[in-house]
Amino acid sequence: MAAVIAADTARAATIRGELAPALRASGSTVVDAPTVEDALAARTEGSTLALLVVDAGGATAGTPIEVDRVLAPLADLDPVPSTVVLSERASHADIHRSLDRDLVQAIVAVPWTVGEVAHQGRSQLARWLRRRDATDPRLAALDDGARPAEAPTSQMLLDLELDDHDLTPRLLRDIEGVLGPLPRLHLPAGTRLTHQGVGVDGVVIVLQGAVALHRHTEIGDLRLHHASTGPVVGLLSLAQQRQAFFTSRATTDVEVVHLSLEQLDRALQLEPQVGAALAAVSVRALARRLRRAEQLQVREVKLNRELDRERERLADALSELEMTRLELIEAERMATLGELAAGVAHELNNPVAALTRAAAYVATDLEALLAVHPRSQALAEVLATANRRPPRSTAEDRLARRAVADRIGDAALADRLVAAGIDDADVAGRIADSADADELARAADLGSALRNLTTAAGSVAELVDSLRAYARPSTQRPPNDVDLHATVEDALRLVGHRLDQVEVVRDYAADLPPIRAHPGPLSQVWANLLVNAADALAGPGTIWITTACPEPAHVEVRIEDDGPGMADEVKERLFTPRFTTKHGAVHYGLGTGLAISRRIVETHGGTIEVASTTSEPSGTEVVVQLPTEGPPADTEGAS
Repeated sequence: MAAVIAADTARAATIRGELAPALRASGSTVVDAPTVEDALAARTEGSTLALLVVDAGGATAGTPIEVDRVLAPLADLDPVPSTVVLSERASHADIHRSLDRDLVQAIVAVPWTVGEVAHQGRSQLARWLRRRDATDPRLAALDDGARPAEAPTSQMLLDLELDDHDLTPRLLRDIEGVLGPLPRLHLPAGTRLTHQGVGVDGVVIVLQGAVALHRHTEIGDLRLHHASTGPVVGLLSLAQQRQAFFTSRATTDVEVVHLSLEQLDRALQLEPQVGAALAAVSVRALARRLRRAEQLQVREVKLNRELDRERERLADALSELEMTRLELIEAERMATLGELAAGVAHELNNPVAALTRAAAYVATDLEALLAVHPRSQALAEVLATANRRPPRSTAEDRLARRAVADRIGDAALADRLVAAGIDDADVAGRIADSADADELARAADLGSALRNLTTAAGSVAELVDSLRAYARPSTQRPPNDVDLHATVEDALRLVGHRLDQVEVVRDYAADLPPIRAHPGPLSQVWANLLVNAADALAGPGTIWITTACPEPAHVEVRIEDDGPGMADEVKERLFTPRFTTKHGAVHYGLGTGLAISRRIVETHGGTIEVASTTSEPSGTEVVVQLPTEGPPADTEGAS
C-alpha cells in the first residue's frame, strides 16, 4: 500500500515529514515526485496506490497545475485512491470535473495548521481501507484505540451520529443542568402544540408519544409530516419571524417539556453543548423531512407516470370505442345497403328483362322486315356488320375512317359509316355507290343502335346480378370468359355523356387473351375510373386507355389523363370510403367509386395502383392488373 506525494522538492519534503510518521505504523510506503504523472510512475512495483497528496501550486510553489487535467488518469485506476489536494490559491475553476467523478476527497489550504496533513492523510487512508474491508488489520495502526481515525471529534458531528432516543435525553440533561429540573407535561391526543400563523414564543421537547404537522391550504387541511416531525417542536418556526408555519398536533398521548424563548436563550448562553445538540436535532429533523419530501416526490412522479399511462390507455380505449362505433354504424349501413340492393335488384329485374326481350324482339322484327324488303340482302349485311363490330382502338378507328374516305371520297359519310361499324372499305364502297346509300347508312346506324341497346341491357342485367350477388352472395354465378376490350367499350358507352369534351384515345393490344371474370363489375370499374378522370379534367382534355398482356397469366388496363394531378396527401386517401376529389377541391361526399373499384378488382384476384404528379407534365394514371384465370377459389362470388 503506497501513499504518493506529487509536489516540488521543497514542498514534498515538508509533506513527507508530516505524513510519513502518521502512516508508518500501517506499513504504508510514502514516495514523492514532482508531478502526478511522475508520482504514478514512481509507485512501488506491486503496491496499491491508496492515498495521493497533490500540490496544486500557487504563488510560492511554482506554476499552478490544472487539477482536472492532472487528476483525470485516476479514473482509470482500480481501485481509485483517496486524493487530498493542497492549494494556496484563493479560488479554483479547474476542479469541477474531478469532484463530479469523485476523484477528490479533501482540499487543504496552504499554509495549513501543523498536523492537518497528517490528520487528513491518516483519516482518508483509514476511510479508503474501511470501505474495502472493515476487518483489515492495518486499520488498528491508524485508529485511535477503539475510535476510528476518520471519526468526528466535534460535539455536533458526534451528536448527529446519535439517534433520537439517545440525543433527546442528552439535550434535556444539558438544559436542566443550567435551568434545573423542568416539569413533564402529559397531554392527550389532539392537543395542539403550535398554531399555523400564530406567534411562537418557545419550543416543546417531545419525550414520549407522536406529533404530526398539519398545514391548512386552499385545497383543505393536509398532514405533511408525522414520522419526520422530530423531538423538538417549534424550533424551526423561530426562523420564520416567530410565526408557526405548521399546526403541530399530538396524535397520541404525549409527554413533553415546554421551554419559553427566554429559557432556551439562557440555556444556549450558559451551556455550549445545548447549541450543538439543538443543531443536531434540527439537522436530523430536516434530513428526515427532506427524505420524506423526496419520497413524496418520487411517489408523485410515479403517480404522474401511471396517470400518463392511464391517459394513454384511456385514449386508446376511446379510440377503439370510436372505431367500434364507426364499425357498427358501417355494419348497419352495409346491412341497410344490402337490403336496398336486394330491393333495387328485384325492382330492376323485370324492367331489365323486358328491355332485353325488347332488344331481341327488335332484332327479330328487323330481320323479318328486311326479309321482304327489295334490298333485304344488302340491308341485312350492313345491319349485321354494324351489330357485330368488335371494339377497336382510336388508332384503328382513325385508319378505318381514312381508308373508307379514300374509297368513297366523302369524309362525312365515311365518319358516319365507321361510327356505325362499317369499317370495311369494300362494304362502304358498295353503300356509297348504291343509289340508296342513305338507306344503307341508316341500316348501319340501326345495327349500331341495336348493338348499343343490347349492350346497355346486358350491362344493366349484369349490374342487377351484381346487386343480387351483393345482397345474396351465394347466388352469384361463376365467372365467364370475358373480352376485356368489350367491357371497356361497354363502360365508354355507359359514361359517354360525361366525356363530351374529352378526347378518348384507345390503344388496345392485339390478341389480348380472354379472362375469367364477371363483365358487369369490370365495366363498373372502368366506368368509375373514366368518370374520375373526366372530373379531374373538368373540361377539355385527353384520356388514354391502354391494354396489354405483360405476362401470360395477367392482363393490364391503364387509364391515364392529362389533368392537374393530385398531391401526396390526397393520393394516400384515394381508396378511403366517403373521400372524394372534385376539380382539385377535397371534400367528403359519397366517395365510394374507387373503394368499390378496388374491392371488385381484388375479388377478381387483381391489383389497382394509382400514380399522379402535379409537376409538368401533370396527370394521373391508374393501372389495373387482372389474372387471366380469374379470381382465387375463395373469392369467387364475392364481387
